[in-house]
Amino acid sequence: REDIEESKKLDMIHLASGLTHNHEVSKISCGIYYFIVDEIIHKKKLSKTNILINAMNRSNHYYESYEFYNRFIRLKEVMNFMKLPKEEIYSSGYVLHSLEASIWCFLNTSSYKECVLKAVNLGEDTDTTGAIVGGLAGLYYGYEDIPSSWINQLIRKEWIDQLCSQANLL
Repeated sequence: REDIEESKKLDMIHLASGLTHNHEVSKISCGIYYFIVDEIIHKKKLSKTNILINAMNRSNHYYESYEFYNRFIRLKEVMNFMKLPKEEIYSSGYVLHSLEASIWCFLNTSSYKECVLKAVNLGEDTDTTGAIVGGLAGLYYGYEDIPSSWINQLIRKEWIDQLCSQANLL
């Protein structure tokens, strides 16, 4: 919601993420995801690189005093991070790895399908990485870029379509 100030939004995000993963790294990861999503929604015309640079600048401003924010050093260096070889991207169940893998796939692909397939083909915790990057890619590329064969296989597709329509996402 636009009427809630950003610090209150982040407080809510941290509380929600704390229900299952109540560690500062998890909360920061969810906050960074929020900043990226917010940049995509409000500045879609920017390149993915500029979206991430803006999101990380906002993250740096908000999280600079957090004890564990130093663990996000690779993401802070956007231009170097996106050039990392696949072998240096980890897709384990660790929240920071899942976030990094998702962002790396997002930055290094040019369509929804390519992005999600790259994420799941990294191996390890594929469902988590695929879900995270699927959200980013879906927002960035739009519903029309998701393969219809994938959409048509969704369980409860009509219900999902109704929710998306009510939220003005379709």
